[in-house]
Amino acid sequence: MTASDGHAAGRLASELPAALDLATAMVETPLRHARVVAGAGSLSRPLRWVHMVDHPDIVAWVQPGQLLLTTGYHWPDDPSAERSLIEALVERGLAGVALAVPRFLDAFPETSRRVAQTLDFPLLEIPWEVPFSQITEEVHAWLIARQGQLIAKAERIHRDLTRSALTARNLGDIAVALSDLLSRAVFFTGLEGEWLGGSLAAGERYPPVSSMLLEAQRLASDGTARSLHDENAGAALLACPVRVRETPAATLWIDESASRVSELERRAAEQAALISALHLSHQQALQAQEIRLGYAFVDSLLEGRFEATPAALERAALQGWEPEAHYRVCAILLDEPVPLSREGLAHRERWEQRLGRWLKARGQPRLISVSLNQLLFLLRVEVSTDTLWQQLGDGEVAMAVSREVAGAEAIARGAGDVARLLVSLEPGERRDFETLLFDRVLAGDAEARQLFLARVSEALGQGERRETALATLQALGASGFQLAQTARTLDIHISTLRYRLERLERALKRDLTDPETRLQLQIAVRLLDERAG
Repeated sequence: MTASDGHAAGRLASELPAALDLATAMVETPLRHARVVAGAGSLSRPLRWVHMVDHPDIVAWVQPGQLLLTTGYHWPDDPSAERSLIEALVERGLAGVALAVPRFLDAFPETSRRVAQTLDFPLLEIPWEVPFSQITEEVHAWLIARQGQLIAKAERIHRDLTRSALTARNLGDIAVALSDLLSRAVFFTGLEGEWLGGSLAAGERYPPVSSMLLEAQRLASDGTARSLHDENAGAALLACPVRVRETPAATLWIDESASRVSELERRAAEQAALISALHLSHQQALQAQEIRLGYAFVDSLLEGRFEATPAALERAALQGWEPEAHYRVCAILLDEPVPLSREGLAHRERWEQRLGRWLKARGQPRLISVSLNQLLFLLRVEVSTDTLWQQLGDGEVAMAVSREVAGAEAIARGAGDVARLLVSLEPGERRDFETLLFDRVLAGDAEARQLFLARVSEALGQGERRETALATLQALGASGFQLAQTARTLDIHISTLRYRLERLERALKRDLTDPETRLQLQIAVRLLDERAG
């Protein structure tokens, strides 16, 4: 919207004609001559028409929202009949009754006034000199004129919201446009209450309380807009579902703390929800295309098909992958049967969105691929897989984590790691390749044994340094890691031994006081001796 459009739109709420109710009619029409004798607290009842009836069966001739004009000629004079008539008119939904006085009645009978006051039903007395024809003509003209004004305002809302849809970059822009039109705070949340944008400043965000979110989620299934209130939190908001292809996607909220939204404002909210759905649909299509490209790239890495051509490396940079960086290949296994049902697909999509948000919050690229009931992704080694599992694990999914890998070829090996781990995973379980590597060595896994020895061998170094490290580990193993005995065996001072131990811990990245580490190193030295022999 242009600046002039914004100023004009901001005046819309103040330019709206007065509401269609008895209170306004008693100011702007000949009903100003009327005197309220009962039900003064309900003059805000909607007024849709004025009807004259002087007939014994009054109830059969009136409709909800009408103001009944009567001379009182057939008004009952029996208290029980008066009570029955007032109760029937209230049940019928009448706006009120106006009696011309004094002629056939000097005033409403005492019983009628008492019953109407108890039921908060408006009774008005009009001077006989004010013609009914003048009242009906002017009130009906006023009603028709206001309807015309409402139609014009509705068209203006439609035009301004449609214009905003063409320039909106996000849901926040649509919220600002609607807020300018209604002079109310407007904002959007996702299905779980996450902030999607609004007319409020960052410090003024007030997402709905949990009870209102739950109710909005229920309403989203049938697309119904409804006013929600929470007295404990002092919150009053209109919740309007935003649905994309009949599927709930977000909720549009309008502040009702000052006053309830009018019918026109409700229609504006529904129009904005429709525009928001179109905007989200377009964004989802773009995002789906980006995700498909991301899938294809990550799949090429996981399947060992990536070729480091200049063009491929440029695409990799756009996706956020760095060839020299160190990653772990991770997999989330959903507890869903294959092939996935509609519910299973929705479950996978929700998990992918949660994972994407988690990565984005930590400044990590969205290197994700999906396949059947699995989500595979690359995670930089500096990002804790423990934290991810603690924050996203829900007891229903399983997780597998590969060895540390760098480069395209190594990533393909990492994909093989998680593939082997996933085979026997149970819901709620997490398995880490590094943790299970030694178990696989003991089980006789040749590949695991080769990897295990390669890591130890690489850490020991080459040449004289390697020989010294091996001799030290052999002596430690033979003595049960008794330092004094090991020093005597090696014929070195114990301070020299401690220096060697510190150097070994740095090279192996292991704590040599840990019993598990000692066991692994004893077996590693024996296997290395066997291989050398």
